[in-house]
Amino acid sequence: MTTPRIVQAPMEECWRRIGVAGDRSCPELETFIHCRNCPVLAEAARTFFDRPPPPGYLESWTEILAAPEAPVDTEATSVLLFRLGREWLSLPATSLVEVTTPRPLHRVPHRTSGVLEGLVNIRGQLQLCVSLHRLLGIERSTASPPTAEVGATTPAARMLVIERTGAPSGDRWVFGADEVAGVQRVVKSAVRSVPSTVSQSGGRYCQALFDWQEQAVGLLDEARLLDGLRDAIEN
Repeated sequence: MTTPRIVQAPMEECWRRIGVAGDRSCPELETFIHCRNCPVLAEAARTFFDRPPPPGYLESWTEILAAPEAPVDTEATSVLLFRLGREWLSLPATSLVEVTTPRPLHRVPHRTSGVLEGLVNIRGQLQLCVSLHRLLGIERSTASPPTAEVGATTPAARMLVIERTGAPSGDRWVFGADEVAGVQRVVKSAVRSVPSTVSQSGGRYCQALFDWQEQAVGLLDEARLLDGLRDAIEN
């Protein structure tokens, strides 16, 4: 039978009085250099961990460890958050190619109207620039639309380059956003369906809603949105 070890009272904190944290008058410092090398401090640490637990401590931890683990929602998706006018929207992050500063727009004769705004130079290649504001029926944050000289009019504005996930290179689009909040992880349990009362044109392209920083964010259907852009350009 093992004899239980007698728990001693806490030792005097000599290291704070005459040790390295005190006036350094302890003669043992010549041998041990620092209090952490001294057996007195090691013994003090042992007695600290061997002291009796406070009342209810063991019972409290027993209850905590015995409690079943809360279920964790491991199904999450990464989305890119951006703002058009007053509306916060998102797209699957897999569709994002690049976020860049506004670029000059080059008008396309007899074609630049409605959703198509023109062409922009992205890394030496001309890409179609479209207006999600017009496609979704969202008013711009400023009264002035993009011009041939300036791609957007607000300091936080950005241009987003998106591409259909898994499609060959070529189904690529550029559009202006009034603000970009970056990529966020959204768990499945936080996503809710779009109310049937949503009758705006943008509601046709929104597949779900979720909350972010006290804002309702619409999760756009990537395939439906890109099909809508192509239909608007070709018709």
